[in-house]
Amino acid sequence: MSLLSFPPVSLHRAEAEGLASTSRSVDSPEWCEEHEESLSMFCLDDLEPLCELCAAESHAGHRVYLLTEAATDCKEELKTSLNGLMKKKTLYEKVTLTCEDAYKHNQAEVKLTEEHMKKEFESLHQFLREEEAARLLALREEQEEKKRDAEEQIDRMNQLIKSLEERMQLVEEELDAGGDGVGYLENHQDMMNSAQTDHGEPQKGCRPLIDVAKHLGNLQYAEWEKMRHIAPYTPVTLDPRTAGQSLRVSPGLNSVHITPGTSQGLGQCLAVPVPANPERFHPYSCILAREGFDSGVHCWDIEIADTNNWTVGVAAQSVSKRSEFEACPEAGLWCISLREGEYLALTAPAQTLKSHHLSRVRVRLDWDEGTLEFMNADTDRHLFTFRHRFTEKVYPYFECISLCGGFTVLAQTAKVRVGSDYVPVEDNLQISSLREEKKTKPQRCTSKGRLIKTKPTGKEKTTDNKAPVKPQGREPRFSVTYHVSLNRAHQQ
Repeated sequence: MSLLSFPPVSLHRAEAEGLASTSRSVDSPEWCEEHEESLSMFCLDDLEPLCELCAAESHAGHRVYLLTEAATDCKEELKTSLNGLMKKKTLYEKVTLTCEDAYKHNQAEVKLTEEHMKKEFESLHQFLREEEAARLLALREEQEEKKRDAEEQIDRMNQLIKSLEERMQLVEEELDAGGDGVGYLENHQDMMNSAQTDHGEPQKGCRPLIDVAKHLGNLQYAEWEKMRHIAPYTPVTLDPRTAGQSLRVSPGLNSVHITPGTSQGLGQCLAVPVPANPERFHPYSCILAREGFDSGVHCWDIEIADTNNWTVGVAAQSVSKRSEFEACPEAGLWCISLREGEYLALTAPAQTLKSHHLSRVRVRLDWDEGTLEFMNADTDRHLFTFRHRFTEKVYPYFECISLCGGFTVLAQTAKVRVGSDYVPVEDNLQISSLREEKKTKPQRCTSKGRLIKTKPTGKEKTTDNKAPVKPQGREPRFSVTYHVSLNRAHQQ
């Protein structure tokens, strides 16, 4: 586009006069009403067509172009805008397709989740139905037992009553005989022996009543406590939304395997594509647990399937998911790995671990202390410990590359214990001191992963040489606390 300077305008006078010679009316939109000149110029600043006189007078100093060049440039600008609109439309169409894929995927996931949920609840219902039948049977058996005992006792009492009635009849007959001579006196002792009974007094402590408390006492709690045998507990559950390429998650969300093709949801071969949601790892076959930790001590065991290339550990919440990365603390990953037959701690640079075949790995995270410990769960042998001051939430991390390889988060045995949540309410200062003391109590982890609070020795000194405060009586508050044990690991 060429920019013209005005004045002079004589260079275009001939062209303007040639246009004026055409048979056009003054009211034509291509003619200037003020100067009756053809509109042969275009002002870029005011975005309006001009004649040469307008360009020289009222638009002096503006960016003025020939109308033909301006039209060409405007068309190019429109084409550029059109291309931008088309690109934006393409992006919108991609988002629409992604939403449609997500909708179809969610429909399939909901169906599979509903089926699995019904199956899980059916197992609980079946357990409760069997328990109900067993308890009703026990109640009826006790009823029959009490009935038999009562009937036997009634029969025995009836026999004794009949015997007593016979003796009473003999005594009454003797009395009615009215004898008072020598014969009566000679038979007196025999009659007295017959009137006396050697069966003793009947038992007053007869217990023919049903033990209702045995059948109804804490019924729901007792059944709930039994459920731990049929309800496995896993300390971390896998999040299918983060599953990378080719990973297949089990319906129980406790194991994952790598299979050919795209990632699968809930262990099923879905007929719909998996949407590229931002939580999903790509291009690596990685997955995170749903639980994230930003405080406390956490421990979980992992069983490793037959695979020669795996990585386990924890990942920071801000870890990259949509681009390639190298697993190391600088990338927000604290892991150990098996690569090409060699066990490594993925530091920068990586360190070789002296270990034989690992089939189970225990991960112990102490977020507050900034330690991440790896152990051989079969031998309790220490493998490696990362030390890092964590500043954000971290998630258990799993990666598998080998075909048909995978991981399983091992279930723990849940234990239920009823305890007192009593806190002395004497004054705020004492409560605060007790809480601070509780927070500062040291803990240690045994070689088997069990968390144990150290017991006081009884020699602790209190401030100002005063005796320790003894908790005193208000009504204690009782609650149910849960203590979870994984064979050798205890987490509170």
